[in-house]
Amino acid sequence: MLLLTVAILALHAPRALAHGYVSQVLIDGNMYMGNSPGHYEGPSPIRTVTTDGPVQNTSASDLACGVGAGPAQLNAVARPGSVVNITWVSGSGGNWPHEVGPVLTYLTACGNISCVGFNTSGARWFMIAQAGKNADGVGWVQQDIMEGSNFNVTLPDNLAPGGYLLRNEIIGLQNAMTPGGAEFFPSCTQLRVIGNATGVPPTNDTVLLPGAYSATDPSILVDAYTNPNASYVFPGPPIATLMNAPPASAPVSEYYDDWRHDDEQPVMYRGPAGTVVAGDRRSKDFPVFVPMVCRGCKHGKLWQRRLCAYLC
Repeated sequence: MLLLTVAILALHAPRALAHGYVSQVLIDGNMYMGNSPGHYEGPSPIRTVTTDGPVQNTSASDLACGVGAGPAQLNAVARPGSVVNITWVSGSGGNWPHEVGPVLTYLTACGNISCVGFNTSGARWFMIAQAGKNADGVGWVQQDIMEGSNFNVTLPDNLAPGGYLLRNEIIGLQNAMTPGGAEFFPSCTQLRVIGNATGVPPTNDTVLLPGAYSATDPSILVDAYTNPNASYVFPGPPIATLMNAPPASAPVSEYYDDWRHDDEQPVMYRGPAGTVVAGDRRSKDFPVFVPMVCRGCKHGKLWQRRLCAYLC
């Protein structure tokens, strides 16, 4: 048995040196491209990490959104029940390199509108999805990602409107037989959820990150190879059941109440009650110039709407 375990570990050793990141997300037909680690290639709602490597300290602040991740410049529009299609790739842009371990998805509320500038220190996160082993108990959902599949997660269908960080996390268990061996790959995407739903998580279902995991948790300090058919218990909180809260004073809209459609003119974004969202690309603190294509943002063709994610 020892020789078998050593052989399995040797087989997977080269992959331990290769890691990855989220390269893009697709929400309601709109594609949002991310930046490669440590490089700024354009505005994105995906928070950029500084390296494709993992977080291995369960007490590190990087556990929230990834190594060196800071606020992004955009918010992706989503709705209650939207499917978020997430593309994980290797550091070189190929397929995700690992196949053993769970995929977890959390949300945290940034406030009424924008997650631009939102600091995750002290944020309360709630779980919305857990993916572990396949239905037959053999192999992991993560292996599907390694084989080229994207990962889909559905937002709660009663999620209250406002700004949210979507935290999709792959946990690599290929080296988890010793404390500190598990590898955490969190990625955060900034969302602006629109609509008039009223679902919020109960406080008991929220956790801090870091704070929700320990290096000695049985789901984190685990030998995933010796008994590959063993059941797996997810780390962190259970999936939250959202409760109805008083509705927002004004529904969050996909569109803006102060567009200036004159070509090459600055545009300001105003939220409910006429407040300007500080730090947003559409705020007075971050003026942008709107070309002709932005006139088609609301009802335009798919290519126009995608381009608007960057320009409008």
